[in-house]
Amino acid sequence: MKTSASPRWGLVVSALGVVFGDIGTSPLYAFQAALNASPDTVPEAALDAASLILWSLLAIVTCKYVLLVMSADYKGEGGIFALLALLAGKDPPSRRLRLPFFMLLLMFGAALIYGDGCITPAISVLSAVEGLKDFAPQLTAFVLPITLVILLLLFAVQRIGTGPLGAFFGGIMLFWFITLGVGGLVQILQAPEVFAALDPRRALGAIFHGGPRTAFVLAGVVLAVTGVEALYADMGHFGRRAVSRAWHCIVLPSLILNYLGLAAIAIRHPGTAREGSLFFRMVPQGIATLLLVILGTLATIIASQALISGVFSLTTQARDLGLLPRFLVQHTSRKQHGQVYLPVINWHLAVACLLLVVAFRSSANLAAAYGLAVTGTMVITSIAFGLVVVRVWRHPPWIGWSVTTVLLCLELPFFLSSLVKFAEGGWFPIAIACILMTVMLTWHKGRALIRAQMLSSPCSTKALQAELSSARILRVPGTCVIITSNPEPRYAIARCFEWMRRSGCLREKVILLSLVGTAESHVKMEERLEVAPLAPSLWHVISYHGYMQGPDAPKILMEASKRMGCVLDNNDTFFVLPREMIVEYTGKEMPVWQRKLFGALSRNMSYAPDYFFIPCTQIIGFNWMLKV
Repeated sequence: MKTSASPRWGLVVSALGVVFGDIGTSPLYAFQAALNASPDTVPEAALDAASLILWSLLAIVTCKYVLLVMSADYKGEGGIFALLALLAGKDPPSRRLRLPFFMLLLMFGAALIYGDGCITPAISVLSAVEGLKDFAPQLTAFVLPITLVILLLLFAVQRIGTGPLGAFFGGIMLFWFITLGVGGLVQILQAPEVFAALDPRRALGAIFHGGPRTAFVLAGVVLAVTGVEALYADMGHFGRRAVSRAWHCIVLPSLILNYLGLAAIAIRHPGTAREGSLFFRMVPQGIATLLLVILGTLATIIASQALISGVFSLTTQARDLGLLPRFLVQHTSRKQHGQVYLPVINWHLAVACLLLVVAFRSSANLAAAYGLAVTGTMVITSIAFGLVVVRVWRHPPWIGWSVTTVLLCLELPFFLSSLVKFAEGGWFPIAIACILMTVMLTWHKGRALIRAQMLSSPCSTKALQAELSSARILRVPGTCVIITSNPEPRYAIARCFEWMRRSGCLREKVILLSLVGTAESHVKMEERLEVAPLAPSLWHVISYHGYMQGPDAPKILMEASKRMGCVLDNNDTFFVLPREMIVEYTGKEMPVWQRKLFGALSRNMSYAPDYFFIPCTQIIGFNWMLKV
């Protein structure tokens, strides 16, 4: 029993280091923001803020995400694109020219997470480093430089992978949550009246009787649940069971104790509760404060990992759904398919975070830009989950709409309260989301138009056989391998026709090679090949490879040749790698600016022949200039 249980709990600790960093460091600023926004006296405001935060954690994180939404996974992956994949079913977005409204809504929700992913590392690290002001005010000038260096180092170590990072960070986060719980418990024992915050009627009373200022209080309270969408998006890194166990057994109890402890400090020191940071008053002033600042800084560095890993997962899912170009994806684990590293996304995200720190200069200013993206995505997730209940799980419509209504009643007040900070910085994640939405729609539309044009030309096996049997095509010695990633032969045949039109000839042996990725980490060679003869000296070879395997094209061909019953000369084999681009457009679906954007995306997408282990002297690349 011990050997089977040990890995599971090891995965739980690793999940602490990746999944719960963001929501686990919210006590640094969330309670203070809610308290300062309340017009009531400090004791009443502290109890109201604590009650609102605790019941938000229970209702939104526990009930909605951990118990409900995380059950809606797509092949073990979570996140808003997983909901899109479930709802799309057998008709994914890549096959549609016009997307239905629910797909557009989910795409915008995912785009909002990217905006949140830019802000979270910046505000998390900055809020912790600002604790130096409480320890030594003369160090204030060093806050920004230290924050920038820490963020740069954080993004530099992403190539290690979320698994090793989680294992390393997990122990630190476990100590962080123990510190939160113990520090809060010590304060609670000195002011046990804070247990009144556990009464849900206080939270409801604060909402219904707070007046217009309630919107500002809720805008602070929502900071306590930021990171919840990253929790769902990161599910694929460690699995639902490990994430759920970490939340119920470690994270939630620690947060409850800490928020009650912060309320206790405010009640005991009402005169200074709205000055400085209540969090760093959990320990005596002096060396203990410095140690807490150091621990808090480490925790916030780790907190940034949740959104970074979530963005990596979402980008991979968007690529697979045909909504983003083919970025280079490096899988970092043989056990968890969702553990990935994307160099291009990593460094673009790093630049955005560094610019945010320089522009906003303090966590208080960044807090104004925080929350709107999270609450907007939460609302969209609730709507999508209701659709999954009805369309995918086949429950009666009234159940789906009832679930959606309950969830929206919980989240719409937070979303509306976040709108009050739009002019102060809330516009930033919305702007990022709009830019990314434009990129996704442009890429999807361009690919859909190209696909329609490709399939409008002859692409059947019979048409190819007739063309090859005619005397119009000159056959020359050697082997030609036309590579595609789609297992359907018509896509490879369409590329073959285009190559014949371009070159005016064809090799004696032609292999249409489809390299298809799978959800497994490793596929044995004897199980990964499918060989189908299409015509004399013409074969369609489908090769399945695991996500930890490189698609070694020459090695695959050597194994396939045994099944084809022919001998291939490596020195006389050439690989054709086509890339489709639009050069002339006569329709009305894509305006000029969008066509130029699509061209830029096509030219800069990942196109690395080294990935296929093909010698550079055997590569023939051509741009497939399509007129659509």
